[in-house]
Amino acid sequence: MAYNFDEYINRSGTESLKWDGFENRFPGLDAKGCIPMWVADTDFRVPQEVIDAIVTKAQFGIFGYPKAKGASFDNAVINWIYKRHGWQLMPEWIVPTAGIVPAVTYAIQALTDEGEGVLIQPPVYYPFKQTIELNKRKTIENPLRLNEETGQYEIDFEDLEMKLKDPNTKIFILCNPHNPVGRVWSVEDLTKIGELCLEYGVIIFSDEIHSDLVLKDNKHIPLGMLNPHINQNVITAYSPSKTFNLAGLQASAIILPNKEIRKKYLRQLDLNQVNGLNAFAGIALEAAYNYGEGYRREFLAHVESNIDYALDYVDKHLNGVRIIKPQGTYLVWFDFRGTGMSADEIDAFIIEKAKVAVDLGRWFGEEGAGFLRFNFACHRSILAKALEQIKDAL
Repeated sequence: MAYNFDEYINRSGTESLKWDGFENRFPGLDAKGCIPMWVADTDFRVPQEVIDAIVTKAQFGIFGYPKAKGASFDNAVINWIYKRHGWQLMPEWIVPTAGIVPAVTYAIQALTDEGEGVLIQPPVYYPFKQTIELNKRKTIENPLRLNEETGQYEIDFEDLEMKLKDPNTKIFILCNPHNPVGRVWSVEDLTKIGELCLEYGVIIFSDEIHSDLVLKDNKHIPLGMLNPHINQNVITAYSPSKTFNLAGLQASAIILPNKEIRKKYLRQLDLNQVNGLNAFAGIALEAAYNYGEGYRREFLAHVESNIDYALDYVDKHLNGVRIIKPQGTYLVWFDFRGTGMSADEIDAFIIEKAKVAVDLGRWFGEEGAGFLRFNFACHRSILAKALEQIKDAL
């Protein structure tokens, strides 16, 4: 089946967080009239097979409590992860949750005490730090370093080891592919991370939500499949929400190979009275994973085309701006520091003068000052208009 990613779909007035009422997300800035290219959902219809599965359930007309996950859910996750990445999961490892941010929260609650440390690598997805602090844990930071020669972010392993040595550090939240910088971590990087965390007794929560969206000549390696020892020290999070635009249904699959960690995690779900997925989430996940490979390929081709278009446009027309070329995800990290503007001026410029609503770099940590995150999962006309408005504003 061919999917039409060139169809423009007007999402205004559809109760979309991305398109409706986003102006209050930018306090102190006038975001009225901005093109929304911020939060990570896409402007495309989901695969028809997902729509059909949801419609069939809706037409049945009874929405009582759904049963706990069964073989069909497990098999959809197992087959998708094996087909995409070559990792053979066991059914008992799989725990469904209503989204990955809640899943991170349950892990923090289950495996740490108040005041203990959780390590992140800023600039990084900002809900990680929010949930650490809301749960009264200590944020430990191992900032990524931008290699100016390669144009890619790297891990400061000397600093990482120092932070992991601290007996107060209990969990390391890894983002792979990394949001927002778009880095797909190498086998060498992942092996070193896995071995260091084993040595110092730090459990890894590996957020791999963007693992289906790896770009040209790059390969995603699940941390949990590197070797049996690392496998027992890793919680891995997957979801179809980014690939298939299902974030509003809140369906994730959390992989917990270690029996003792899984027991503590399930106990935390009980403490929070978490009772599985809603009536539509599981069937949507199954349909996406069972029938969505063609959709994924065509969607990724569209995103890659948008990235190529933007790289060429920025090089020709946006003096002082550069793109940190992503290896994965549809989220693109722009460096505006070469314009000579301060971080405050850059934030005001993009919202109030260029009139493009993006995720501001400092949301991801102070290391993001001077940067902006754009969502390229959109119609080409939206991207072209946004870039033209930036050009005119500059």
